[in-house]
Amino acid sequence: MSATKKVSETAVPAKRNGTWVRGAAGVAAGVVLVSATGVLAGASIVQNIEGAAVTFPVPTAAVPAGEYSAVCPESLRLLEGTVDGGDPEFSPVSETARNRVSAMTLSDLGGTVPGSSITPLGGGDPLAVLADQVPESEQEDPQVSNEDGLTNRVAGVVSGQAVEGAAVLRAQALGEQRATAGAGFTYTATDGDLSGLAVAHCQVPSNDFWLVGAVTTVGATAVLNLHNPSQSPATVNLDLYGSEGVVDAPGGRGILIAPGESESIVVAGLAANEENVAIRVRSDGGRISGFIQQSMLRGLTPGGVELIQASAPSASSQFVPGIQIQAPDVMDPIIAQEGYAGAGPSLQVAVPGGTDAVLDVRVFGPNGEVELPGGGVVTAAAGSVTSIPLESLPEGNYSAVISSDVLISASARVVRGTEPEEPIDLAQVPSAVRLGSQHVSTLPTGADAAYVFSAPTGRAEVRLLPVTAEGVLGEEQVFDVAGGTTLTVPAADLGKETVAVLIGVSGDPAYGAQVTTLDGDTPGISVAPIPAGSAGQQSVSVNIGF
Repeated sequence: MSATKKVSETAVPAKRNGTWVRGAAGVAAGVVLVSATGVLAGASIVQNIEGAAVTFPVPTAAVPAGEYSAVCPESLRLLEGTVDGGDPEFSPVSETARNRVSAMTLSDLGGTVPGSSITPLGGGDPLAVLADQVPESEQEDPQVSNEDGLTNRVAGVVSGQAVEGAAVLRAQALGEQRATAGAGFTYTATDGDLSGLAVAHCQVPSNDFWLVGAVTTVGATAVLNLHNPSQSPATVNLDLYGSEGVVDAPGGRGILIAPGESESIVVAGLAANEENVAIRVRSDGGRISGFIQQSMLRGLTPGGVELIQASAPSASSQFVPGIQIQAPDVMDPIIAQEGYAGAGPSLQVAVPGGTDAVLDVRVFGPNGEVELPGGGVVTAAAGSVTSIPLESLPEGNYSAVISSDVLISASARVVRGTEPEEPIDLAQVPSAVRLGSQHVSTLPTGADAAYVFSAPTGRAEVRLLPVTAEGVLGEEQVFDVAGGTTLTVPAADLGKETVAVLIGVSGDPAYGAQVTTLDGDTPGISVAPIPAGSAGQQSVSVNIGF
């Protein structure tokens, strides 16, 4: 027989990827993780021959906290020619293209910053070092104060590090605690076919995630970039869903990615001429990260770039924060142009199961809920991606709640422009996870950012702690988010020296995103959900056989 139990992700350091500590006694039926120190304890209850209950204690084992790692996407590139799938060849984007990574690692209470650095995906010398590795001899007793007996938290910070290929932020664990860390990637360009803005938080590797909202129609290019930062090979399978149903794509099965390697797949080679594509990415073996490089050309006019990031796990309810709507007098003439029919703001909802979904869509703005045409009730076909227009919304920042009677995944698409016949930019807004404590968000380089928070029910308190490039933690600012509203906090209000923000939320469920824009004639826009908290325990399912 076998049993499925929970074991902390922090139980396995990245440097021991694929190695598990096992123990068994008699007919023990499972293990349970308890306490933040990572000690396994539990008991198995079975019946003896006479039917009486007999308890067999499960052996305990100390398991160290794991290294934090997050993969930053590679620089955006322009495809050369037509590629049917597999590894495309790329050409340089433009003379003004810039690719930058920023990262932050928080110290313990005594001011010791975990060893952390940004390195190329395939290994080699660090691109930037946030803090030197802390020797094992200094990790035995976690510091709760500095040498003067005072609590003094600081941070290791790197801001605006130039990168080309995919990079990885790695931070060691201290005192059996996973590091509080995070990184972000920024792409900007003011010329060429790929002009625009793309911002993404670097992704913690996973064995299962969704990418929703790719486009493969004429003029659109979507490239799925998969990265394996682990020390174990990964075998990847892709499940694709289009506007008309499940996409049969044999080329998306059994994709082998070696440790430290990447694989790039042209989505049109698997699902051609699709207005909306959702991809479920699953891997056996090593955990991977994935982003979709999306770009558009509308005739000869650049139609925007974006890095599509992982949405929240599929569930019966999805929350999409950070939907920015431009003023109708600006957008209406742009959308009315020939070939711009799909440029209006919209939601994309994927229904992976075999049963149609009845969706209840609610949208919240700064002053409360805004009613959608038809009351926001939509039927979405099983095995497909349904688009829900949002063109009726007035100018502002919004958050959407999509409730369903079956499991769904979701995202939103918005565009930003200046006037007809000029380039526009696009943003794909993934659904987000509920906010808790210790969320790290780095600010983009060369762009303006704002944080958008929403609490669909009740009230929430949001705490923002700014961090400077020198690693100094500033004064915490507290914001109250009323139930059923959306609050916008410009990053500039947190201080002009701020390069990263530590985010914590208490109260009722709340969600958030970082909305980034460009000033001037370049209509850049990009939206990144606030990443899940990096500190504390995280769990994965482990099958234990007997």
